[in-house]
Amino acid sequence: MLQRITEESFDEIFPLLETAFPVTELRTKENQRALLQSPCYRLYGVNMQQVYTAVIAVWEIEDFLYIEHFAVGEKWRNHGFGGRLLDAFLTEYHRPTVLEVEVPEDALTRRRIAFYQRHGFCYNAYPYLQPPMRKGQGMLPLRLMTRPGTIDEATYERYREQIYKIVYQYKGESL
Repeated sequence: MLQRITEESFDEIFPLLETAFPVTELRTKENQRALLQSPCYRLYGVNMQQVYTAVIAVWEIEDFLYIEHFAVGEKWRNHGFGGRLLDAFLTEYHRPTVLEVEVPEDALTRRRIAFYQRHGFCYNAYPYLQPPMRKGQGMLPLRLMTRPGTIDEATYERYREQIYKIVYQYKGESL
């Protein structure tokens, strides 16, 4: 079902990322493509009827996975497809997993958090700031969700430091 995205298929899947994520949560096309060269980064897609219907971008970091992006095309949402896909993916990797979510301020953000909770993720209330994805952007207040359970503060700090270093290459200065 999931297939690894390569340089050859990248242009077909990037539009799904663009429609699923705001500009504050997505790199430029060129910078996203460049990640395919990273030994820790994997981009997967589901192609049905010659169209990419879902995408998962994941980083393999030391002892955990970090899901940077997970999206299902609008036509395939709300039918259980995304949940089955996420469960299958997590079963395949079977290791502690981390992802970022918006602070639960409205019905949509609470609904996204509830989706991940139904699939074994736990919300961690530690304040978390996502480093900028593009030049000129500021830090974005988010929260980490983890699976298989909540994490203590020391683990949170370790995960945050590794994500900042490996995923964002962030050292505290602006991009």
